[in-house]
Amino acid sequence: MKHTLNILLLILTFISCKNKSNFELKTEKTEVEKLEFQKAEKVDSIMNENSSNSEVANYVPTELEIQKNLPKFVNNAKIPDSLKIVYDEIIFGDFNGDEKEDFASTLINLENGYFGVLVIHNNKKTDYSIFGAGKEINGMKNLDWIEGIKTIPKGQVISPTIVDEETGDIIEQDKKQNFKLIGNGIYLSIEESHGGGIIFWNGKEYKWYHIE
Repeated sequence: MKHTLNILLLILTFISCKNKSNFELKTEKTEVEKLEFQKAEKVDSIMNENSSNSEVANYVPTELEIQKNLPKFVNNAKIPDSLKIVYDEIIFGDFNGDEKEDFASTLINLENGYFGVLVIHNNKKTDYSIFGAGKEINGMKNLDWIEGIKTIPKGQVISPTIVDEETGDIIEQDKKQNFKLIGNGIYLSIEESHGGGIIFWNGKEYKWYHIE
């Protein structure tokens, strides 16, 4: 947990606040948002004690600094060099319901320019899953539309949106596919439409629900 706080405090001044949404699902505040009130004190501890207030306010950690402060299990994961983590879009949560805090972020495949989502499990294998970035999920290989990433609380009931294929109009939520989250869900949002998708663990594998 200590490592998680370190990395989140480092990226506090690195991120842009683009995770606001009017989406009806309840999303949990990221740890960065929860700790925002501690920003000045914690960032100041990173800087030299003799640093001025302006230097602290303008301090922006480098990607290398953020990477060094990621939890050990994240850095131990054997992610291909062609996949680059987007360091201002990182979240933590128990995504597979094993009571351990996992890692998730958006990423870009440098070989094809496609965007996607990376999930790394906090276990001995440090196994990971990639969605998009060239790997198809729900008929999509490029998730370059993502504007926000947040966690959804465990236990929340989710369902996909039924959309008219011809008109694109929203019909209703498909309650026949209601699912009570085993772990934290990963909500990927589009600001303008307040829609997007949810990646969630069903007990065996990750699934996707389209949301409008």
